[in-house]
Order: sequence, then C-alpha cells, then structure tokens
Amino acid sequence: MRFWQWYRTLKTGRPVPAWVSTYKKGVYTVSFLALALIIVQSGLQWELPLFLTVISRVLDYLVFFSYLVDAFLNFYFTYPKRDYFRKNWLDVLVFAPFVLLIVSPRSGIGLIIIRHIIVLIQTFTRTRKFANLIRGVRLNTAQVIAISFGATILLGTILLTFPVATVDGVGTNFIDALFTATSATCVTGLIVQDTPSYFSTFGQFVILTLMQMGGLGIMTYSAFLAIVFGRFTLGQRQMVQDMMDEDRNILSMLFYIFKMTFAIEAIGAVILFLRWIFYFHDPVRTLYMSIFHSVSAFCNAGFALFSDSLEQFVNDPVINITIMALIILGGLGFIAVYEMQRRLRNPRYTVSTHTKLVLSVSGILIMAGFLVILFMEFDGSFIVLPLSGKVWSALFQAVTPRTAGFNTVPMALLSPVTLTFIMILMFIGASPGSTGGGVKTTTTAILILSLRSIMRGKENIEVFKRTILQSVVYKAIALVVGSTFLLGAVFLILLAVENKPFLPLLFEAVSAFGTVGLSTGITPDLTAPGKILIIFLMYAGRIGPLTLGFALTRVLIRGKVRYPEAKVMIG
Repeated sequence: MRFWQWYRTLKTGRPVPAWVSTYKKGVYTVSFLALALIIVQSGLQWELPLFLTVISRVLDYLVFFSYLVDAFLNFYFTYPKRDYFRKNWLDVLVFAPFVLLIVSPRSGIGLIIIRHIIVLIQTFTRTRKFANLIRGVRLNTAQVIAISFGATILLGTILLTFPVATVDGVGTNFIDALFTATSATCVTGLIVQDTPSYFSTFGQFVILTLMQMGGLGIMTYSAFLAIVFGRFTLGQRQMVQDMMDEDRNILSMLFYIFKMTFAIEAIGAVILFLRWIFYFHDPVRTLYMSIFHSVSAFCNAGFALFSDSLEQFVNDPVINITIMALIILGGLGFIAVYEMQRRLRNPRYTVSTHTKLVLSVSGILIMAGFLVILFMEFDGSFIVLPLSGKVWSALFQAVTPRTAGFNTVPMALLSPVTLTFIMILMFIGASPGSTGGGVKTTTTAILILSLRSIMRGKENIEVFKRTILQSVVYKAIALVVGSTFLLGAVFLILLAVENKPFLPLLFEAVSAFGTVGLSTGITPDLTAPGKILIIFLMYAGRIGPLTLGFALTRVLIRGKVRYPEAKVMIG
C-alpha cells in the first residue's frame, strides 16, 4: 500500500487520500446494485415493492452524481492536468446515452442501463483488483477471442430481452434475442425479426454497438481500452500481435485502426446523409439512419433499417457506390488499407505481397461475380429493371457476398446458378484482418497458386517474384478443409431438423458460416433447433476459422525422429 501511494504521489505530484479508494469501491457497489434492480424490474419484469422502486430511482441519480465526483477526483489528483484528458478521455462515454434520449425520448430506461454498464466498466477497470485479475489470467489468443465474443453476445442478448428494446414493449424472446445478438456481434446480418419495425431505437442502438465491436474485434477494443487505461501488458501486446499477425509498432497500429475506422464511417455517413435528407426530410432521423448504415456497411454486418434491405435504392448510384465502397474498404483488411494509404502518399513505397494478393483476388472476385450475375439474371430477375438498374444490381450483388449481407434485389428470385456462385463468393469471404468473415481471399489465392505450381511441375509456389513458404500452404489447406468439414457437418444436421428445400437451406448455412447475412427469406421460419444451429454457424464462422488460424500461426515443430518416406497414390 505504501508503494502504491508513493507511486501515485510520484505520478501525480500530490498524495491520494485513503478514502478515495474506499469511495471508488462504494461507487462500484452502488452501480452494480442499481443495475441489478433494473434488470429484475425491467428485464425480468418482476413486480418490486414501492420502496425498492423508489430506491432504484434514487440509486440511479446517486450513481451518476458519484461518477462525476470520481471523474473530478481523477482530474484533481492528476498532474499535469493534460495527462488526464489524454489518458481518461473515455470518461465522456458516460454522457453518450443522452444522445439516445435525444433521438428517442421513450428510451429512458435504455440510457440508464447503458450508463450503469459504462460506469461499472470504467470504475472496475481502475481498481487494482482488475489489474491483478488481468495478470492472473493465462489464456491464449484464441481462447480470449472466443470468450470475449461469447460474453459480448450474452450481454447483447440480455439487453435485447428488455421491454425497452422492442416497439411493442414486451421484449424479445431468448432464442430470437440470442440469434440477433450473435448475428450483430459476428457481423452476419441474418435476422429473425424485422429490425426497423420490431426493435425500438434502444434495441437498434444495441445492435449498432454490437456490430461496431464485432466488426473491429473485441480484442481490438480490449487492447485499445487497456492502452487508454494504462494497463496494456506484454501479454496483451503479444495477443494483439498474434491476432493481427503484425510485427510493427502495435500501439500505433491500434490507434490507426480506430482512426481509420471512424474516419471512413464518418465520411460514409455524411454522404448518405446528404442523399437521404431529401428522402426523409428529418435531419435527426436522417443522421441516425446514415450512421447506422455506414457502420453496418463498413463492418460488413448487413443490418438495415429498411424492411427490404436496400431494394428500394436498386437504381440509386449514390447509395450503391457509397455502400459498396464501405463494404470493400471494410473487407480489404486494415493492413492492406494502411499500405494503400502509404502508397498514395509516397509513390516509392512498396506494398507487401499480402496487400498485392488481397487487391488482386478481391478485384478478380468482384469482376467475376459481376459478369456471372449480369449474364445469368439479365433476362431473369433483372428483366423488369432498366439497363442501368441491371448493371448496378449485378455489381452490388457481386460486392455484397464479401460478407456484407445487403441486397438490392430479392435473393429468392435469383436463379440456382447465381445462388450457387454467390455461395462460393460467401465461402471465400473477405480478407485477413478485416471486418468480414469467410476463409479469406489470400487463403483461396494460395490454394490456386499451389494448383498452378503443381500443373507447371514447379516445387516452389511463386507470386509477384516472391516465394510462398510451404508452411503457409499447409495452413491454408488445413483452414479450408477444417471449415468445409465443420460447415458440412452442421448442414447435415440442419437438413435433418428443418423441412426446407435443399438449396435455400444450404444458402442459409453458407451465409451464416461466412458471416454474410444474405438469405432467400427462410430465416424467420426456422424452428428453434434450426435457429440454434444457425447461431452456432455464425459464431463458428466468426470464431472457428479465426481461432484455427491462430492455432496454425505457431511454428511447425520438427520431430526428433524422422520416419522413412511412404508412397501414397492420389487422384
């Protein structure tokens, strides 16, 4: 304790009284109690005695006031003062729920819930108990990611079951809430309830938050908060480096990811606002719709606040170009965008082989998808559209399978050939280190390059005057084979429990595993077991290939004993 006080004195220039620590514990306890009362009263809908209801409301105001005092104490005991704003600027998040109240005055209970959660997180992460807990946890990167995604899904599920989360004031049943929370956190976009008509502004705000966190990755947020709170340990640094497969300055890369994300989403929101202000004629609603769809598009989530997704804008060039640009930028990966930005600033800068592969494969897939869809649907589902509408539709439907999930034409009207080709695009998905899912573009490129090398009789796999390591080829094969087996096994069970046609059900399964969100319309009609299987596919599609990829990033161990080579016939 003496060392702690000495450290604080050295850091701040003035000793911290002992009662401050007790006060922080009191704020944490009171906030936890207030949140528990709200969950019991509003979430579980239990009838509380009048005195407990009054206490709950008093605690709400007490928590908010206490948090302001806590923030003031942190400011007072920080020296120099500018360090407080540099290290504790996230304190302003406690005021963020008031924005929700302005957008929807009926969501009062929602902002209280969010505020209490923010206060709990902010207060607890400043305690030494939190620091000791972080030091005591010994989990690998894959386990941390799986647990963090699961915890976020569970929290989102609880919030969506609250009456304030739905328009009818009843709340979502647990299965549908779990399905929606999983779909949002895993940035999929499959829905069992119509987002704009079923969920209230609070419910939509929960979905928006889950999309943003799931798109960037829970680990990225955790690492960023750890940096801000000054608790970014060497273990966390190693985890983030494993996650990004990046050796450069991880701190600057994390800040770049956040700056780039919010900058792109802000630009997208501004463009959508300028277009939709003539459509809605309501600045507040237009701003909300623009932000929601910009975040959803960049995070490749596919959630829309229109019941028909974006079908009413099928021939709108501004909406099509903006949404497609957001989808592509989000799906390229942060490393690729970073190197592209450096290339634009400095023409002499040489991008990595990874970025070249990402750009090449992404361009080829989009162009191939555009040509196939346009050819197959020109006189089919596109027959009622003008020529410009057919071109925009084909291009948009070629981009959106990169795990975005938006659609400008009904998927159920597309031909079986088109649906099958879209399934291939969905399975491939986006690029590594992006907001999208799938087995990734570079994985597919390595497999194709391997096939090309074998056909040419070459031992080494070469691309852009570089040689691909054989270990990387093994990892790509393992990733694709593992993903295929997982998807196939779950799909067989899905066939057994659902009385649905083969192709729409397979399309649904691939869409869930690829975290795409496109559907032929059978999602709301799935049975409870079917929904649970799709939930598992969404979670496995977001976590499975990711964790498998981390497991495969370990250096291959050479055995001490080398057995004689065996000849095995193939083909």
